[in-house]
Amino acid sequence: MNFARKLLIPLPLLMLFVPLSVSAENSASSVSATVETGGAGIAVSDDIKRVNEYSVIRTKPGVNPYGKVDLRVREQGIVFDGTSRFMDSRDQTHEGTLDVKRVFRTSFSYDAFQHWLDHDQLNYLDAAIPPASSYTGNAANPLPLTPNTVPGYWYTPLPGTTTPAYGGSSATPPAGYQAQQIGRATLYGEDLTPNSDFSIVRREWKSDTDLTIPQLPNLTFHFNYRNEQREGVEQSIGMSKCTSCHITGGGKNIDENTRDISAGVTGRFGLLTLTYTFLNRQFRENAAAPTRLYDPALSPGQAYAVNGPFDNRLLYDYENGPLRYDATPDSNKNSHVVKAKVDLPGEASVFASYVNTKVDSSKSDEPGIFTLDRQKLESTYDSFGGRVTTKVGKRLTFTLRGKTEKIRNDDVGIAFTTLSGTGTAPNQFVPDPTSLQATRYSSLSRDSYTIGLDAVYRLARRTTLRLGYDFNEVNRHEQEFGDSKIHTVKASINTRPSTTLSARASYTFKKIDDPFVTPAAALVPMTDVSGNITVGNGPTYGIDFYNRRTADLSNQPDTVHEGNVSATWSPGPRFSTTAYYRIKAERNDLNKGAWKQTSHGPGLTVWYAPTDKVAMTLAYNYQKQKTENMMCQGLYDG
Repeated sequence: MNFARKLLIPLPLLMLFVPLSVSAENSASSVSATVETGGAGIAVSDDIKRVNEYSVIRTKPGVNPYGKVDLRVREQGIVFDGTSRFMDSRDQTHEGTLDVKRVFRTSFSYDAFQHWLDHDQLNYLDAAIPPASSYTGNAANPLPLTPNTVPGYWYTPLPGTTTPAYGGSSATPPAGYQAQQIGRATLYGEDLTPNSDFSIVRREWKSDTDLTIPQLPNLTFHFNYRNEQREGVEQSIGMSKCTSCHITGGGKNIDENTRDISAGVTGRFGLLTLTYTFLNRQFRENAAAPTRLYDPALSPGQAYAVNGPFDNRLLYDYENGPLRYDATPDSNKNSHVVKAKVDLPGEASVFASYVNTKVDSSKSDEPGIFTLDRQKLESTYDSFGGRVTTKVGKRLTFTLRGKTEKIRNDDVGIAFTTLSGTGTAPNQFVPDPTSLQATRYSSLSRDSYTIGLDAVYRLARRTTLRLGYDFNEVNRHEQEFGDSKIHTVKASINTRPSTTLSARASYTFKKIDDPFVTPAAALVPMTDVSGNITVGNGPTYGIDFYNRRTADLSNQPDTVHEGNVSATWSPGPRFSTTAYYRIKAERNDLNKGAWKQTSHGPGLTVWYAPTDKVAMTLAYNYQKQKTENMMCQGLYDG
């Protein structure tokens, strides 16, 4: 439950502004201000993330004083409006606007708030054979590791020692060792920070400035600045080295800074309006990436001492020590936007735009595990768009629009270094160095074309019908990802049968040819027509298993039906209520099955304002979603 109160206390300070306001009557100048102070408190008897996700009174339960000041100054064509609200260091807002004789206009603000984040306990993933509790291996006599004798913990020697690693059943390691829990087939979840709270404090400075020089009345220059700082800790989910059989959750420090600087100009020349804007964005993550100690590489049915045929098919395990993951790269962005609009007679208009954007993102490799052929990836975006609007008679308006987009993203070459074999065994697998070179082709590179037609028809004085059709074609450069064609049909009706009642209904249908899918992602035939097992034995198990997958998988629909209805009743200026319902049905008929998802979302909102300074809102939302999907989960110890 979230409970808050404010206590208003008049201050003698208010009297200071009375003489200023009185003296302004004769000089066309004025200064006025209001000051509000009091106490604000919040009490939480449940999870604070559920009732105070975005802190608006306090960031933690308790009581604190607060203050709010509104100031307005008017002097010889100069107008300043400002407001300041302070609850605590993580919950404050300050903003102001300044107009100097309509030549120089600027607005600026500083805003800070805390966002409480979810904490996934990962307690729903366990689908595993429990570790053997009677495992009694030791450094002198490590027992063989088989699918039925995998220890609960793996003891690895501390730095500076050369004693061998071995498994055991106790979470407390012997002297000179550290203990690491081992995942089991097929899936195991482990929350490494079960008692942690995750939250991000966001602070943003922002200013927007317009300058109109009297000697150039047709031109307005724009200068904008934004600096956003995000600090805190969020949960980071990681998975094991070769499959996702061991899922872990830990904390990730966040210290992000995003800085935007933009400048532009707007020119008005009769019926023509032109705008150009340049944006430079710089993103930096100053916190270190989280690290993870991976499970040992264990081959089914093999003792750890003769694990060589399996080791050198993997890139890393616990022997590499803590490795970083979930790293956020730094990036830079430059963008150019040109817009033109022509207002024509008869309520017709023509609009066109061009956007050019370039983003470079820093990447880093892990020497000894994998290396990249470049340390910076570049993405470019070019787009041309246009829109023509015209009115036919007094009731019908048509809009024809189109857009072309070209996206290019660098491919990157990757060279892998596998673990070295640690023992001898029959049929030992020795990787071919040339097979460990790969190119990551970008799924982002594509050409996209969109054309659409909208029609608005006024059926009656307070009833409007809208119809629309869009066609979008996406041609991806990497043919493995396929090309898509998307047809969208939209219809909606808005009506206001009386001054107190309004209603809206809409329907959208999408047909997507060849949506984004992963081909041959699952469903391995394990036996031949005679019932003989064909996969699961021998040193080439992994190669056989993955190469024989047959089923395509996707979480993207090829058919979508979506409907929305809502009605609002406002019998007076102090009361209104809105009821709504949304349903969405999605489906994708894949080669070996179907992906289906159905969502229902009814809701009700009630607003009531008994006085000018008191308003209350009651809202209820219900969400039900059902997803059906075929998945393939390999039973595998490792």
